[in-house]
Amino acid sequence: MAYPLFAFYYLRVKKKPPGQSLTRRDFLEQSCVLIGGLWLPQRSAGEQQNSPANAHVPTGKPGQQHKPLTPVPSRNRKLNAEKLEKFVDPLPIPAIAHPAGTRPDPGNRRAKVPFYRMSMRQIEAKLHRDLPPTRLWGINGSFPGPTLETRSGQPILVEWANDLPKTHLLAVDHSIHGAHENQPDVRAVVHVHGGRTPARSDGYPEDWYAPGKSAVYHYPNQQDAAMLWYHDHTLGINRLNVFAGLAGLYIVRDGVEDALGLPRGKYEVPLLLCDREFTRDGQLSYPAKWVNESAGNMALVNGKIFPYLDVEPRPYRLRVVNASNARILDLSFTDSLSSHRSSPKEHKFHQIGSD
Repeated sequence: MAYPLFAFYYLRVKKKPPGQSLTRRDFLEQSCVLIGGLWLPQRSAGEQQNSPANAHVPTGKPGQQHKPLTPVPSRNRKLNAEKLEKFVDPLPIPAIAHPAGTRPDPGNRRAKVPFYRMSMRQIEAKLHRDLPPTRLWGINGSFPGPTLETRSGQPILVEWANDLPKTHLLAVDHSIHGAHENQPDVRAVVHVHGGRTPARSDGYPEDWYAPGKSAVYHYPNQQDAAMLWYHDHTLGINRLNVFAGLAGLYIVRDGVEDALGLPRGKYEVPLLLCDREFTRDGQLSYPAKWVNESAGNMALVNGKIFPYLDVEPRPYRLRVVNASNARILDLSFTDSLSSHRSSPKEHKFHQIGSD
């Protein structure tokens, strides 16, 4: 059975001033919903404001033992997506990471490059107005983590620190390769997806490290402007770590992009899309045993479930990343006034890049 279409987030156009005409075809004829068409077959668990992203509260100290969450064996204990009201939370925008200082450039010891410290730790976050705080793993206290933004040819150094507890947030299946019982349940290593990165800094799945350890990676950024993202890459538990929240955006800019005159600042909106499933008390739910694919019933954008965004009647640039476990997304705009009709009206938009 195919999954039905569902809305990711809502664009709400601000009212135009008196006497001012609404341009850009009345900004796609007033308001739109970004829709994701999901093509994957359904599987049961048994078969298989420019503010930081959300209000997050770190829980516990690095390496501290936490009581593991009990895996949810039955779908009747899952949170029903239809029970949550859509478009009640504003879309959060991930904060831009700031360097902690400079360090010598590994490629040129005479030069100094920006140095960032990104700490992976357990947090709590309100993912929806009507849910209690959800336990997650975040980076520098947020999910998604802060956005790393740089320019082509500008190297940076990033220390990825594993400050997670020693007990995993989700159930670890020790029967699969790379996750045997002689390995720590909690391990991490970060990969920049799409980055031209030296091998020793590429986040190889077996280069993981346990809580209390860290790795400093060198990113030369010798590539064209691109929208990339970083995520955990640990052998055997990659799916669990990303599902728990270890992901964020990585943006490379260059002069060619600058010359295009594309919308910037608050008119350039990053959208990290993913799906999740939750228990009735608002906690993450993931199959206790390995499955080939897993799809949730809740759509999250930048760490919020079904958020909305107030926009102006002008062009916007949407920077989209699909961070789902397995979902394939077919995105389009749909007029909010016709989205519930049998044949909703669709709107055109321009795709100017892809990986």
